[in-house]
Amino acid sequence: MKLIKIAMATTLISSIAFSQIVWMPEAPKRMKWKEAMQYCKDQGAKLPSKKVFQELWYKNNKASDIKGFELSVSYWTSDEVKNNKHAAYPFYFMEGRDTWYYKADKYGVRCIK
Repeated sequence: MKLIKIAMATTLISSIAFSQIVWMPEAPKRMKWKEAMQYCKDQGAKLPSKKVFQELWYKNNKASDIKGFELSVSYWTSDEVKNNKHAAYPFYFMEGRDTWYYKADKYGVRCIK
């Protein structure tokens, strides 16, 4: 019973936190991961985590056409690959996928506050 209450509280906190996220407009160009991190910092924001992108995707019924996001664009997340300092995870809305790629690759950027 105690575990169920903890799980319910965690879900509620996660839902409240998610509803308070403000998505900033897409960056004007594709960027490397470090550029994306700096761009968001300069905007007084941060890159969203994989979890934030996944929640957005699931809350929109796994839609690939979520308003404000380009269908064919992968967006950088703040998550780095643990055993590869040269890689991080972009999120691809068409499939809800977050496969790692090299940080030197250029992807879309959407910052959050």
